[in-house]
Parts: sequence; C-alpha cells; structure tokens
Amino acid sequence: MVGEKASNPKNGRPRAVTLDAILDAATELSDDQGLDAVSFRALADRLGVSPMAIHRTTGGIEALQHALVSRIVGEATRSVHWPDDWLGTVRLFANTLHDLLMRHPVILDAHRRAPLVGPGADDVAHRVVAALRGAGLDEEAAAYAYGALHDFVTGHVAIRLGRGDLEPHRLPPERRAASVFAEHHDYDRRFAFGLDLVIGGIAAAASATPAPHAARAARASRASRASRASRASREEQK
Repeated sequence: MVGEKASNPKNGRPRAVTLDAILDAATELSDDQGLDAVSFRALADRLGVSPMAIHRTTGGIEALQHALVSRIVGEATRSVHWPDDWLGTVRLFANTLHDLLMRHPVILDAHRRAPLVGPGADDVAHRVVAALRGAGLDEEAAAYAYGALHDFVTGHVAIRLGRGDLEPHRLPPERRAASVFAEHHDYDRRFAFGLDLVIGGIAAAASATPAPHAARAARASRASRASRASRASREEQK
C-alpha cells in the first residue's frame, strides 16, 4: 500500500504513501475512535511512514477529513439503485442513510458539524424531495418532510451509537423495570416502526394536499365567485 520504497534516513520509514492507503487507515481509525482521532501522527504510526509524508499527500488535516467523508459518501451514493415510486424512494433513502451511519459512525460525527459532502450527496437530497413533490406535497412541505425523515434517521442512529445495544442491561434493576422499553428494547424494530410512522405521516399529508391542478381550479373558482359577488354588489348599488 505504500507508494514509494525510499526510506527516510532518520527513522527508516518510507517517504511517501498513497492517498488511498491513508484514507483506508483514516476510515478505520475514525470509525473506531471518532473524527478527532484522525491525526497525522496516528496515521503515520498505522502506516509506518512519517507524519510529514501524510501531510504531503493529503495537503492538511482539513483536506484529509474532507476527502475521507467525501469518499465514503460517494461510494454509498453510487451503489444506490433508485426505484420509480415515491414511497420506495423515501424508504430506500432512510434505510441507506441508516446503514451508512451505522457502518461508518465517522459520517455521523462529521454530519453533526457540517452538511455532508461527497459526489452525489446533494443529488440524493434533491431526488428525495422530488419524489415527495411527486407524492403530492408542495415545495415547502416536501423540503420539511425530507428534513423530518433525515432527522429521524440521524437522531435514531445517534442514540443507538451513543448508548449501545446493551443499554438496558447496564441499568440498575429498578430503573430497568421502570423503563417503557423494559420489554420492548429492539433497536431494529424501533427504527422500522418509527420509519413506518414517519412515512405514514408523509402519506397522510400528501393525501390532504390538493393536487396542483385542483388547487389552481379551486383558486380560479374562488376568484370567479368573488368577481360575480362584486358585480352583483355594484348592480345593487345602482
């Protein structure tokens, strides 16, 4: 994985390393210990090169973190095969985001600090919003529905990763018995049930929203009635 075999005369370490090798090591390190654990020294120790070799290849720690997140997100978005229907698109988005964050906690860590970057990240958001528009939501409602779906997924994963699957077993018996989750602590079931509720709410909102042509017709009808009433009022005044 090391790109160049020439050695540093001071410590015998190779002078160069490939970006792919650095990103592989950074992914493992960040998933295990968080984004802040990704440093030139930690990566150099893992790869057997000097910290300066990491710096030369990446261009700096911020550039390295950006490249790390971008590669992981890009790989995830490229592997998605989107269905044609809005319901399938929304459900696939939620499940794909959930799996990505569970597999690579570093993405959740980075996402708490800034919007996700990477090839296709914005396209995914716009695709989901377009699907929600196709379901019958107006532009504003579709954007907020996407936000509600996104926030449900990220919030669920954040709690699961933060507390761990064995959380109830670490509680004192009396506290565990008092919890509403004492007999129903299954994170996968909790996510699936919650996702069904979110999607059901979106579907209900979409069905309650007049279709664009119906809304235009209703506005035209109201305008026509107002115009007739106005003419009638003028006639009476004569």
